[in-house]
Amino acid sequence: MISISIVLPIHNEANNLRELLTSWNLALIENEIDHEFVLVEDGSTDGTKDLISKLETIFPIINLSQKQKRGYSKAVVDGITHSKKNFILCTDSDNQIKVSSLIENLINLPNENEFLIGYRNPRKDPWNRLLYSKLFKILHSVLFNSKLIDPSCPFVLGLNSTFKKLDKKKLLFMKEGFWWGFIGLSISRNIKFVQKPIKHYPRIEGEAGYKLKNLLGIIFRNIYGLIKIKFN
Repeated sequence: MISISIVLPIHNEANNLRELLTSWNLALIENEIDHEFVLVEDGSTDGTKDLISKLETIFPIINLSQKQKRGYSKAVVDGITHSKKNFILCTDSDNQIKVSSLIENLINLPNENEFLIGYRNPRKDPWNRLLYSKLFKILHSVLFNSKLIDPSCPFVLGLNSTFKKLDKKKLLFMKEGFWWGFIGLSISRNIKFVQKPIKHYPRIEGEAGYKLKNLLGIIFRNIYGLIKIKFN
């Protein structure tokens, strides 16, 4: 039997979370997949913490809630660290990626030293997020020559042992753009990537893009983070 830890960073997703876990849990049971949800709740203020406590009685959950906001990158790293199953899937909790993308790729489970990464086809994000990604991809290609279609896609599947080969400290060099740094660090460790198209849906609840006033700082921090990963 396949066993998978689903790592979900969560911040203020009270309106999404029950539907998300219900659909994923049902599909995983129907496909006879042993699974756990690693919920890395991150300082939510909308009742998400209380909701997770209730959902723990229904679904197989590892609850990593905390009061202080740790940030997306630290949330993903904490989720990977606490995952117990043979495979780990890291994805987002905003319901833009559905469980069908995992089910469709069960025949493509990666080997040791290999990750399966999705590319959103088409991508349903706001224009400012799309613009940032297109521009940042140019720098990322120069530094790492990844040749990936969508190097910031939050759909990464691999063996637990492969994820845990990566240096946690270096993964945290990227405060916001975690997947850019993750790919760069993986390439430096000679870990391969297999790309598969996944369906991407518009976000119905919550914020889907960076605020323009924060974008300049995010860009500079992520450039600095990528350079540290490349040369450290």
